[in-house]
Amino acid sequence: YHKTGGYFDCTVSPLVNFWGFGPYEKERIDSSKISKLVSLVGTDGLSLLDNRVSKPKSVKIDFNGIAQGYSVDLISSFLEIQGIYNYLVEIGGEVRVKGLNSDQKLWRIGIADPSEVLSGNLHVILTLKDKSLATSGNYRTFYEEDGIKYSHIINPFSGYPTKNKLLSVSVAAEDCILADAYATAFMVMGIEKTKEFLQSNSNIDAYLIYSDDNNLLRSYYSKNFEEYFLN
Repeated sequence: YHKTGGYFDCTVSPLVNFWGFGPYEKERIDSSKISKLVSLVGTDGLSLLDNRVSKPKSVKIDFNGIAQGYSVDLISSFLEIQGIYNYLVEIGGEVRVKGLNSDQKLWRIGIADPSEVLSGNLHVILTLKDKSLATSGNYRTFYEEDGIKYSHIINPFSGYPTKNKLLSVSVAAEDCILADAYATAFMVMGIEKTKEFLQSNSNIDAYLIYSDDNNLLRSYYSKNFEEYFLN
């Protein structure tokens, strides 16, 4: 939350539910209601004391943005406790690899082409060594209403589903939970803010796929991401 300037916010639950991406039916779009819900959002309203979280009654927590990455880390940790050091764990597109595959080669991971996701075509293939990779995108979970596309990724500042040129963000990190969180935050930030963030935080590796003004697919990646490209 602090590292991303609030773009990753685990208290976004009321807005997620409002837009119908939680356990409840979507509500009628009402700007005044959205503004009220935004006032309930903010991880800075939480406090941690003696390993207990304290929050105002009105604040609702939603860790869905990192649940898959966290689960990948848990399973990976379990495997290593069992003495297994060559593995690939994948849950919902979030991946963590260790060691080598059955051909004694580095693991290969594909990033889907957002424009042809139903065909299974890949935009790029990466090789990973003892790394995690999490991808967040707006091309799988969404709905259309009156010709408008609503993504499941909610902007905690505006209260509305994220709408920018970014189609997907893939982040490589040691821990999948961290990669998952940054991938979600970058989708909300948009292209320019994400580029600025990556240039100021060289320890974060990310690959962006976006559409330009002519709706053509473009990509951008951080300086250190080149090491993951399949040779």
